Amino acid sequence: MNAVEMARIWIGKRKLHCVLNVGHWSDTSGIDECHAWGIVLADIARHVSFALEDMMGSDPRENLKMILESFRAEISHKTSEHIGEWPEGKP
Repeated sequence: MNAVEMARIWIGKRKLHCVLNVGHWSDTSGIDECHAWGIVLADIARHVSFALEDMMGSDPRENLKMILESFRAEISHKTSEHIGEWPEGKP
């Protein structure tokens, strides 16, 4: 099985940190990168909603609804600044 790590996410010093493999799809298959990441984020949200069901007994549909509400709120009004950089050779 060929595998490619697409995201690594952690919290340190009360801040979210992540490494993203942006450009993988357009570099390797010509797939629209924004569309592909939308699918990844949706899949992650579903996994989290089912994990919360297993851990807390909550309804996964309600969990997903709350995740989506939080996502929309964060997109509209960010709660922190985003800093970062591209590795050498990237735009």
